[in-house]
Amino acid sequence: MELRTLTGTALLLAVALLSQSLRFILPVPPMISMFLIGSLVGLSMLVATMRYGAVSGLAIAWVTPVIAFMQSMLPFAPFIPLVGIGNSVFVILGRLLQNQPVWLQTFVCSVAKGVVLYCSFSLLFIGFSVPYPIEKAVLLMMSWPQLITGAIAVMGARFLLNRKAFKVWQ
Repeated sequence: MELRTLTGTALLLAVALLSQSLRFILPVPPMISMFLIGSLVGLSMLVATMRYGAVSGLAIAWVTPVIAFMQSMLPFAPFIPLVGIGNSVFVILGRLLQNQPVWLQTFVCSVAKGVVLYCSFSLLFIGFSVPYPIEKAVLLMMSWPQLITGAIAVMGARFLLNRKAFKVWQ
């Protein structure tokens, strides 16, 4: 891996991890925190993917759920691979559609991630007994909010990557 790619990926991973830590600093309601943090983490994944390649985005996609588990934002370890898979779908589709119209990339990436997360967590809850309040809260977080955070992430990444100031990093 080229030094520029490695450095850029590391910086974007740092942005994603710092974004995840905002919930400990900012006294905002959990739903607002989820939208803010989810959008920033998705933005970091997509900028890494569209700027440095799918491997960079996938690295962030798999590290962030591990850290979320360590921060107790994912209450159970089996949630880590499910979020990693949802993030991977988001990253791979983001890479495949990066030269398509922004509306298409936004729609496909956010809907696919939301569907994968909701369905995978629903299947997990069929096989494992989880307290109902946790199940209900997790399924809510893995449903329509993923559409919003995914859309914000895609549009934000496209906006940043089209800025002249950002092109200096090339």
